[in-house]
Amino acid sequence: MEEELLLGGGFLFNYSRKKWVVLLIILFLIAGFLFYLYFEAGKSYKSSSMIFEIDKKEHHIEPGKYMKMWVIGSNANDNSPNKERYKVMIEDSRIYNLLEEGNEYFVNIQGIKKRNQSEYIYTFGQLGLVDGTQLAGEGKID
Repeated sequence: MEEELLLGGGFLFNYSRKKWVVLLIILFLIAGFLFYLYFEAGKSYKSSSMIFEIDKKEHHIEPGKYMKMWVIGSNANDNSPNKERYKVMIEDSRIYNLLEEGNEYFVNIQGIKKRNQSEYIYTFGQLGLVDGTQLAGEGKID
């Protein structure tokens, strides 16, 4: 019996092993939480729904690398002289091609500002015509 205790076998070895496994799991969870906080805590989010009037439609193409598309506009219902203007980035060129300068759209935009940025980066969450009919679902092709 004494020999077993001295060699670390039996109950003491199993208890110590379980303790280390639990400790490693707890340390892993704490490290994961701190990692999440480091990357996510520095972000702030903003969301807004409005009737959006497009003032400018622009793009920039780096051949063979990337393409950036965006529109600049404001809330059509805000008549103040210093109304807020939004630069909304567009990922899909089909959406970009359908938008027209001077037109109004019902939009929901989301903005994300990271810790080292001075301005929000906005994207469209929802986009529709002001008085238009919105269809949902998939169409049937015969």
